[in-house]
Amino acid sequence: MIMDKPGLYWVYVLPSNTNFPLACRGIPSSKEEYLEHFGKWVIMGEKEELDKLARKLEPYMESRAIYSIKYTREPEHMFGLDSCVMCVFCDDREKEDIWEILAGVGVTLKAFVYDRQVIEMWQPGGLLMEKWIESFNIDPQSKEAEEIRNTTQENYDKWLASIDDGNAPWTFELI
Repeated sequence: MIMDKPGLYWVYVLPSNTNFPLACRGIPSSKEEYLEHFGKWVIMGEKEELDKLARKLEPYMESRAIYSIKYTREPEHMFGLDSCVMCVFCDDREKEDIWEILAGVGVTLKAFVYDRQVIEMWQPGGLLMEKWIESFNIDPQSKEAEEIRNTTQENYDKWLASIDDGNAPWTFELI
């Protein structure tokens, strides 16, 4: 099911049953396994191209061959990108199987990024966090910037802690 709600930063592609744990081959992952193995194939393109790709990949979501997908509505200019970004999530122990699916629907460029790397870049002082603050013209030394860093860190900590009890939403943005 494609969840395209105006106002959300991401368009999500989820199975109809959205209550699903982080898992590899159907076996729920612990926080440690998640941090070691979980990541995403990153695909760049125009929004219309990613909309078409999402429709092609939707059946793989329903069958649970693909864990989850999200993509941006607009180019991520704040990070110096002139295109939209799609993330196709999977465990690295399944990433080649997922790549075969992606290649089968026409994806040609490969880029795999671990979630632990992304989390690190969103930590206080991390590349993505600081670019995000800068893009909103917030003084990096201000109390507002510090509150953003602290809130983001608290949300990541809360989300990571909830993985082991099986109650974590599939992505940090949904907490």
